[in-house]
Amino acid sequence: MKESAAIWKARVRKLEEARKASKGEDPEGLRDLRNALQHLRITARALGRRWISRKAKRIARSLSRQTQLEADRRLLERIGRLGFLSPDAVTALAARWEKQAARGARRAARAAEGPKVQRLRRRLERLARKGSDRSVERMEAALQRVEAALARSLEGRDDDALRRYRLAAGKARCLAEDLGALGLPANAPHAAREAALEAALGRWNDLCKFRRRLVHSREEAQLRGSVTQAGELEHLLAALEHPIASLRAAAVAASRRTAHVVPMRRAANA
Repeated sequence: MKESAAIWKARVRKLEEARKASKGEDPEGLRDLRNALQHLRITARALGRRWISRKAKRIARSLSRQTQLEADRRLLERIGRLGFLSPDAVTALAARWEKQAARGARRAARAAEGPKVQRLRRRLERLARKGSDRSVERMEAALQRVEAALARSLEGRDDDALRRYRLAAGKARCLAEDLGALGLPANAPHAAREAALEAALGRWNDLCKFRRRLVHSREEAQLRGSVTQAGELEHLLAALEHPIASLRAAAVAASRRTAHVVPMRRAANA
């Protein structure tokens, strides 16, 4: 069997599992599908399959708005339980976001079951049967390139740098998993640090996006003349500043730990 056949088989399996899960009522199913497509994009890019990478990226991007909305709805529910918004304000926001979610769910379902995904799956199945060589060296080279972006901590860097760092950490995790599919598991402590970094940056990024949606909702309330709701949202936005700053600080600290071990990992693999 050619080296990359195992990788493509793994990506076909994950894509199909996520596609089936996305049909259910669990909103995490759609996020799983988006994550599977993102992983496929990274794998295909590393192996020089640019058509697959571009198609996976486009489909994943079409699902991003819906997956973020579902994450925001879960955060709103939690905010309501903690008492940061009145029940009336939570109910009003939840109703508006539910309508948006219903429309987005239909679009997402069409994307998940549409011809683009089917063509992509058929292409992957052909690659899984055929495979190609040089996969190990391509994957290792791709991992080394992406880890170069993790070799410097986020200390003193702006929010855009944090977001780029989060993407680099995600790529490193995906490529390490691909190498594992080829029988070359990554160094576990280093991989664990990168996964922890990605998770820390993800929590910060999700809360930032939630705050952005609340800003938009406050502006809508002001335009409608809903003074009470606008005032409550203003107070909530102020209250979110500290948690966002705390999550940011935690992500920067995680980047320091990762930056410390990435050069060691490259030296060990050299």
